Order: sequence, then C-alpha cells, then structure tokens
Amino acid sequence: MSVVKHTLLILQGHYPERMFRAYIADPPMVFRGFWKVIKHFIDPATLDKIAFCTGEEGKALLERDFDTNTTEKQAGGQKELRKFCSREFLFDTPHHCTFDEDSS
Repeated sequence: MSVVKHTLLILQGHYPERMFRAYIADPPMVFRGFWKVIKHFIDPATLDKIAFCTGEEGKALLERDFDTNTTEKQAGGQKELRKFCSREFLFDTPHHCTFDEDSS
C-alpha cells in the first residue's frame, strides 16, 4: 500500500492538471475492491477526472467521448485489434507513429 500511496503522490505532485479524463472500462471485481481502498489517497480534483464505464451508462459515455468505430473492442469500441508483431513495432514503425498508425 505504501508503494501505491507514494506513486500517487509523485503523479499528483509532478504532473498536476495533465490528465483530462481517465476511463476505466469494465474493471474486474478485484480492481473494484482495490479502488475502494486507494481512492481515499487520490486528490479530489483527480478523482473527478476518473470515469468508470460499466453497463449501458458507461457505454453511452464512451460513445459520447470516442469514435467507437476506431476504438478497440477491449475499450468498448467496435475495432478489432490486429496481431501485435514486436519486430514491426521495434524496427519497422517510424518513431513518430504508434504501432497501428498509418505512417504515410
């Protein structure tokens, strides 16, 4: 627990107001229990920026804030992920692009 508290202090102290919003889509039960403990150590301004996206209400929030046609299924969208290739990621992808971004 002390590691979590220390990490939160670093993030909140050195990166204030950098995050617009964090979306947590369909978290597992074990995370929900962990969240109940750690949320008391998070700055209230940061807590307001964290959105849990579960059920129909969460789906509506994701659809409002994201283009679900370009968002991967694991994050509540429609897009299928392509298979990750470490060689392509490390050697063939330009440094200014993400793995699945078109570099042309």
